[in-house]
Amino acid sequence: MKKIFILAAIALMGFASCADSKQSMTVTVTNPLALERTGEMVEVPMSDVTAKLQLADTAQIVVLGEDGQQVPYQVTYDEKVVFPATVKANGTATYTIQSGTPDPYNVIACGRYYPERLDDVAWENDRAAYRAYGPALQEKGERAFGYDIWTKSVSEPVVEDRYDGDLNRGISYHVDHGNGMDCYAVGPTLGGGTAALFPDSTIVYPYCYKDCEILDNGPLRFTAKLVYNPLVVKGDSSVIETRIISLDKGSQLNKTVVSFDNLQEITPVVTGI
Repeated sequence: MKKIFILAAIALMGFASCADSKQSMTVTVTNPLALERTGEMVEVPMSDVTAKLQLADTAQIVVLGEDGQQVPYQVTYDEKVVFPATVKANGTATYTIQSGTPDPYNVIACGRYYPERLDDVAWENDRAAYRAYGPALQEKGERAFGYDIWTKSVSEPVVEDRYDGDLNRGISYHVDHGNGMDCYAVGPTLGGGTAALFPDSTIVYPYCYKDCEILDNGPLRFTAKLVYNPLVVKGDSSVIETRIISLDKGSQLNKTVVSFDNLQEITPVVTGI
């Protein structure tokens, strides 16, 4: 099951350190745990890469593993180079970043805004798929406050085909046709990981998002920014909630950073699981 924690990030890979020359830089990833870490995402500031490799604005880079083979990577909206690393228990692994032409990679973590399905925003990786509900659904009066979860039994993207099948070909995504299904009824709950303010032991349900911006769309990370309509907290109707949701290839968890503008006092928060 997906779990989204307010202002919490997945622990990545212990510690990473960088060394460089004019032609390349190395990233040493350390795993202090007594278990192997496989395919977990490492982040390196793109500014460090650009400065240390003395890259021109149009230059491309590649990431190489210890075997010299290219590793998939992505430059994110917040200017980080992210790539999956595998490190043995209590071990280290060294990756090299240098200028070069990257190989094409399959898109694994991706999503989009679906105006044709009442303004859903849906996204997925190789483990599962998720959606948040939009203004068109709220205008209908349907009560759907939380994140929805779709199961997957394959690693390739399936959401686009499921929407097309449900909307255009009479193939319901509430039935498993071989690669998973939407079997989770959100309804008037916080669903699979939505956070909400909890003043005076009363949940302030955020309802559906108002504005959406897709910030990253693969191949390894999907990120979306959702802004919600003003919330009424203790009679104050000026509180604005913003969420930045990201999902990485291989992760069982989304990461969501939730912020509240104009909140007048420290307020408890609850999360639906």
